[in-house]
Amino acid sequence: MKYVDSARRQVVMTILLALAAAGAAIRHWAPNPSVPRDIGTVMLVLWLPAVGNLVAFVIRKLPRRVARPTVFASGGPFTAHLDVELTDPSLEEMQGGDAEFLLVVGSEGFRARTAAAPSEMAWDGSHPVALQLLNPVIALRRLPVGSTVLLMRKEMVVARGRVLSHSNPGH
Repeated sequence: MKYVDSARRQVVMTILLALAAAGAAIRHWAPNPSVPRDIGTVMLVLWLPAVGNLVAFVIRKLPRRVARPTVFASGGPFTAHLDVELTDPSLEEMQGGDAEFLLVVGSEGFRARTAAAPSEMAWDGSHPVALQLLNPVIALRRLPVGSTVLLMRKEMVVARGRVLSHSNPGH
C-alpha cells in the first residue's frame, strides 16, 4: 500500500469536502422527491471518508506508547526499591533457582529480584530483604508500607512477608 503524504491528503480532503458541500446545496434547493435530491444526498455522504482520513492522520501523528519491560536486564545494576520482612520463609524452596520472584499483594503480582542469588542470602527472617521491582512506579503505589505480601516462584509460595519501607521513593 502506498503511503499518502500530507499534501495529497489535503487535496483529497478538500475535494471530498467540496463535493459534500455541493451535495448539501443540491439537496437543499432540489424538490423533495426527486433524482437531484437523491444525488445530493449521496454527495453529502462524502464527508465521512474525509473525517476517516483526518482521524487516520491524527492517529498516525500521536506518539507510540513505550512497552513496559517484562524481564530484568541481564547484568543490570541492582537498585533496591523496598525492604520486606519475611515472616514465614520456606527455606528449601528459597535456596534453589535465580534471584527473581513474583511479589503478590491481593490479586496483583509484581516481578521482583534480590541483590544476590537466594543460596547466598540469609532467609531466616532476622534481616529485611531488599527487593528491586521491575516496574517500581506502578508497584510502589500498590505496595504501601505495612502491607502483607507473598513471594512466589514457579507458582509456589516460598515466603510470606510484610513491606517495611520503600528504599528508593524517587521512583
